[in-house]
Formats: sequence, C-alpha cells, structure tokens
Amino acid sequence: MEEILYRSNPWWSGEFKAPGIKRNDYLSQLFRLQGTNDVILITGLRRVGKTTLIYQLVEELLCEVDPKRIFYVSLDNLALKDYTILEIVDEYRKIQSLRHNDFVYLFFDEVHVKKDYEIQLKNIYDMGSAKIYASGSASLELIMRSPYLTGRQRVVRVYPLNFKEYLLFTNNEITPADAHLYPKLAEEYATMGGLPEYVKTRDLNYLQSLLDTIIYRDIAGTHGIRNVEKLTDTLACLAKSVGTPASLRKIARCVGISKDEVSDILYFFKEANLIYDVEREGKLSERKVSPRKIYLADTGFFTVIVDKINLGVIVENLVYLKLRQQGEVRYHRASGLEVDFVRDKMAWESKYKDHITEDDLKNLRNLRSYSKTVITRTKEGDMNGVKLIPLWRFLLQ
Repeated sequence: MEEILYRSNPWWSGEFKAPGIKRNDYLSQLFRLQGTNDVILITGLRRVGKTTLIYQLVEELLCEVDPKRIFYVSLDNLALKDYTILEIVDEYRKIQSLRHNDFVYLFFDEVHVKKDYEIQLKNIYDMGSAKIYASGSASLELIMRSPYLTGRQRVVRVYPLNFKEYLLFTNNEITPADAHLYPKLAEEYATMGGLPEYVKTRDLNYLQSLLDTIIYRDIAGTHGIRNVEKLTDTLACLAKSVGTPASLRKIARCVGISKDEVSDILYFFKEANLIYDVEREGKLSERKVSPRKIYLADTGFFTVIVDKINLGVIVENLVYLKLRQQGEVRYHRASGLEVDFVRDKMAWESKYKDHITEDDLKNLRNLRSYSKTVITRTKEGDMNGVKLIPLWRFLLQ
C-alpha cells in the first residue's frame, strides 16, 4: 500500500503544482471551511472538477502546512478495495511516523464507494485530530441516510462551469468594446455546457463516454440493473420533456415500464447528480401530488441524448441551473397559466428570442405581487413593469 499512497501524494516527495484552471469561488469557500470542525462533503456530477479542486486546495495548504500532514486517497482505487478507510489512514500515519493525536488534513475522493463510510468518517472525526474533506460523484446528501454525521457535516455542491468560468476556460477575455460578442458566446455556452474537459476538447466521444460511465457503472452497476435500455430510454424521454411538468404515469407510458420503475430510475438519476427536479409552488399537499419539471445537470448532455436540438429548451435548462446555484426554485401554475420559475416573490420566464410581445408576458402578469424578469436573446429594457434581460447579461450577474 505504501507505494500507492506515495503515488497519490506527490507533495511528500517534492514540489507540487495542482492541475487545471482555478475556480476561485469554490476554492476560497473550501479554504475557509478548514477553520471549521465539520466534515466537508464535496458533491457533484462526475467529471465536474471535484478532484481538481481538491488538488488545488492541497496546493494552497502547502503554503502553511507540513506536506506530510496532508493526505489524499481515491477510494475507488481497486488496489485498496479490501481496506477500510480507517485501515488506510492508519497506514498513512505509520508511513509518515505520525502519532494518532498529530493533526492532519485528510482528503477522501469517491468516498461513497466504501461500505459504512459514514461510520468510519464519524470515528475519525471523533478522534479530533483531523480535518476531513470527502468527495463523491454520487449525491452525498441524498445517500446520507444514517445519523452518524448529523450536525458534523457541511455540503459543498460543485456545478459545471458557469458562464464567467466558461469564458476563462476558453480564453475569451471580453473588453467593454467587444461586448457585442457576448450573445454568440452565451449561445455557444448553452449548447456546449460546462463540463471542464469537454469545454477544452469539444470531443463528443468524451461526452458520450462520460454519460455511458454514469449510466452503466454508477447506476446500472451499483443497483444491479440488467436492462440498461430502460435507463437510456427514460433519460431520452426526460430530455425531450425538459421544462414540461412530467408525471410518473406519462414517463411510464413514454418508456413502456411501470410507474414504480420510473420512480426508482428518477431517484437513481438524482443520486448520480444527472438530473434535478422542480416542484410546483403551493401548499405541501399541492407540491407532492403535482408533476415535477425535470432538468439535466449539464446542457451539453442534450447533444448526445436527443437527435434534434431545441435551443429554447436548452436555454430554459441553463436558466434553471443558474437560479439553482442561488437557492431552491419552483414553478408556478394557476388557472392554466404556468411560470417557469419562482422564488421569494420573484418570477422568471425564459423566452429566447429578440421580439417580446405582451402575449409572452401574460403568464407573468398573473403574479401581481412578484418582481418579474424575462430572459431574452438580446432584447433589454422594461415592458410595463417586467424586466427584460439578455441571456448573456443574466448569466454574468
């Protein structure tokens, strides 16, 4: 095991430079959290950049921490499958001649693959001599069903690149004089999505391979699903229904499976951070019985899931992802009129076109006490109390 751990921690043997372009918002948040006692759970879609962020955080810590007191391990390494987290940590302390009360920084990647990982993290936490960061491609807050880390954890959700980060990763530094380039770049970003490696390579094979890994390994492999076709068919049905409230019965008819199977598959998709669902605004009883709207975790997936791209649907999905990072949103429906997103007496509609009419605003007009925003292609201004904002400006807010 010693050789594996040395390869995983190159800073033990010499200088270390973290890979990738820094996503400073996440990095500064993770760095600040080192001052808390909480176990930091980093969750997000596979290949969204969690491991890179961990390495970048390690580089920051090396400025003030003895390299031997920083430990990283990827727990999905097959060579470590027969060892518990506690055994791996004990071996690390043994290699570096560290006492059990010597304070260390522990980074566990893909922590959810280890059985009873919550109990083991709690045991390490209770010893009081470690700061723990743990990441997972699975939605850790969904699979955290045991009480062991209750009150001891803090979740950091890592999302695909936002528009500012996309511009940074694609070397598009736009000056005020070149602001006219923003609409085209925002549309490119909408169809490309924000998965860092795909943004850099633009290789559709990479995107397809990533989706296959999530479907076949993370979902079918984990849950023992032999008929993978029903997973892919359900995902295709969801992608074609993005932005439209979809009941379990409707999805079941689309795929040709039972409602119970659809319910399980939707949970598996959410567990893998592949989709998000949005409830209807209203009383608890209304929210639970009303169909939910489904959105993909990254808009780039539309390219490899559906055969015909609907740019308006993709933009609505992108608007949701932007709003989600600022807090929970719901959709509003009353008297047959539906508004895309609402939160705290604020309402948003996605209308990706240049010419906006009063007919486009009729659903919003039904919300009398709300501030109202319409996301357009390039149209900007105010229409009788409704704010019009171009997609690119909305994304840069």
